[in-house]
Amino acid sequence: MGAPMAQHLARQHHLVVFNRTRAKAEALLSERVRVAESPAEVARECRVIFLMLANDEAVNEVVTGPRGLLSEAVAGRVVVDHSTISPRLTRQLAAAVAARGAAWLDAPVTGGDIGARQATLTMMVGGSRDRFEEMLPYLQEMGRLIVHVGDVGQGQTLKLIANMVSGLTLMAASEGVRMALAAGLALEDVALVMQNGSSQSFELGKVLDRLRRQDFQPGFSVEHRYKDLRLALELAEETGFSADLARLAVPLYREHVQRGYGSQDEASYLKRWDEG
Repeated sequence: MGAPMAQHLARQHHLVVFNRTRAKAEALLSERVRVAESPAEVARECRVIFLMLANDEAVNEVVTGPRGLLSEAVAGRVVVDHSTISPRLTRQLAAAVAARGAAWLDAPVTGGDIGARQATLTMMVGGSRDRFEEMLPYLQEMGRLIVHVGDVGQGQTLKLIANMVSGLTLMAASEGVRMALAAGLALEDVALVMQNGSSQSFELGKVLDRLRRQDFQPGFSVEHRYKDLRLALELAEETGFSADLARLAVPLYREHVQRGYGSQDEASYLKRWDEG
């Protein structure tokens, strides 16, 4: 998702980009985009720094690693993290950045790869209201609905809760569709009724579409869905919330990863009934 987001920004701004897989960064090369050798170079060259990375470990490495952002003087910089990571690490990194005279906004996104390509992402942003207002014009170049939801970490908190709901919905939709087929119902009858009744949802539509096409190339991978469910459960435990359904879902999704589906789309959860 980071590549199309960067392409939208490059229409109006000159960018310095870095990716741990250099070929992915080089694919963005243009008159307005050049490739950096390290996150430190990005920090040296840019006042506004956007992150879009896979997980806690990747974000921590890019920020605090040997050639990370904080290996440079960052006073006056603004770091906007679009990754989905734990609120706990977000607050830790924000404090480390603030101690160096810079600011941090957590701005995770939802809308998937399609939203990234079409600049229709929804963003939930945690951090200073003043910094949010300052960064809003940039964010509007990549997204449609951008909401300031509170202090640093609250963007990640809302994102994990929203992803927990969508993940549980996808699992329920998969289970219902496969149960209907196992009971001898026709797929199109199931789709017609479920999509026009109280079971209708975005995730149900995705499950039905992927099942019809037998296409499980990732828009949002099993590996990423499992990561988000796990982080949501960790958040629940930290806040003392029971999150009973998430507690049941995490081991089921872990099993799906262990069966070798990690790189497939999350809708491949449909396949769990193929293996018993």
